Amino acid sequence: MLDVTATAEPILDIWPYVESVASDDLEGYQLTDGIVRHVYQDPKDRFLHVLVSTDDINVFLVVIINLKSIKVHGHYLLDLPKLYDLQSEPEE
Repeated sequence: MLDVTATAEPILDIWPYVESVASDDLEGYQLTDGIVRHVYQDPKDRFLHVLVSTDDINVFLVVIINLKSIKVHGHYLLDLPKLYDLQSEPEE
């Protein structure tokens, strides 16, 4: 994946889609107000992965945009501590 955060231009208004995401999909996390933290493009230029911030700096709602059709392809919750089995706080 190529980090295109610095050069990405909005090609689609994702916010109506983001607002329609079921709260169950967020697993208790809250979205921050309209903040895109990172944008990644796959190496074959097919999809953009737009990472929307939540109230946890290590958890994102990822909105996938199909670059051919310029439509939202779907979404998933990227929970980095859960994915990599990391502790939020050091154990004592």
